[in-house]
Amino acid sequence: KQLVGIVAENAQRGLEQFKIKQLATPKVLETALAEIARELQLPHAPLRMEGYDISNIQGTSAVGSMVVFDQGRPKPAHYRRFRIKTVSGADDYAMLHEVIKRRFKRSSDAPAPDTWTILPDLVLIDGGKGQLNTAQAAMHEVGADSVPIASLAKENEQLFIPQRMEPIILPGNSPALQLLQRLYLKRLPSLMRTWRRR
Repeated sequence: KQLVGIVAENAQRGLEQFKIKQLATPKVLETALAEIARELQLPHAPLRMEGYDISNIQGTSAVGSMVVFDQGRPKPAHYRRFRIKTVSGADDYAMLHEVIKRRFKRSSDAPAPDTWTILPDLVLIDGGKGQLNTAQAAMHEVGADSVPIASLAKENEQLFIPQRMEPIILPGNSPALQLLQRLYLKRLPSLMRTWRRR
């Protein structure tokens, strides 16, 4: 049932994908990154962004996906999928905690230039304030507090950041929102390929 839901969600976002194609030009990407930095109160434009999502089918086949954008464009060579190892049952918060902790522990233990272990300028979590707090706690445990983090609640397109209680709501035609939506949309095909290989 959940797999069917993801397929339907992917189809429903076809219009968004069409609009997001407007981000192809360097000038628009530059504008989008500058707007993200301004709205999320970042120290500089997030040239490297990582997006995370957790999916499972009835508590089984749980997997976390990590998608990387470099200067506003997808960087598939740095994509990663994390099979959940320590969580039983459909506890998405615990799964997210595991994935984020494993990813940033790798950067702490064995960082390497031009690999997926490079620290990003922004981490984007799929979800609301609860998911944001969970990911932030996991990053704190491995000393990654300096990495900016935000979450995007897809239902109402609300952005959350740690230092603000109320959500940030960007207009639908915002280049920043469209770029962040694109980061989310890139995760769905990655998850589908994971399930097909099982």
